[in-house]
Amino acid sequence: MVSMQTATSSKSCVQRHRDCLFQQDNARPHTARATQDFLRHNSVNLLPHPARSPDLNPIEHFWDIMQRRINALARRPRTAAELRAAVTQLWAQVPQQQINHLVLSMYRRCATVINAQGGATRY
Repeated sequence: MVSMQTATSSKSCVQRHRDCLFQQDNARPHTARATQDFLRHNSVNLLPHPARSPDLNPIEHFWDIMQRRINALARRPRTAAELRAAVTQLWAQVPQQQINHLVLSMYRRCATVINAQGGATRY
């Protein structure tokens, strides 16, 4: 369940960026009825995102790195507060060089998708 603080923060963000397009994939939290109702009610502009499309957003790959680091913890977070603390700590430990490499790899990733004419790639 979404906390009131999260919902208020999301609504504030949407209101500040009325002229922006938001992108989200077809993950369950994004397609949930509550999410869809929120987006419709707040007239959020969404960029179409086809199912099974490659992840061409660097943050998706960064979240994968973070997930692996959280899974590797000796004691995994059990509460939202513990998760927030773990993500904050682990985020600070990711070397800037790794982030730069990820961002700079996007040209290659996009070229691979274009060469495959939208077909399957390793991304």
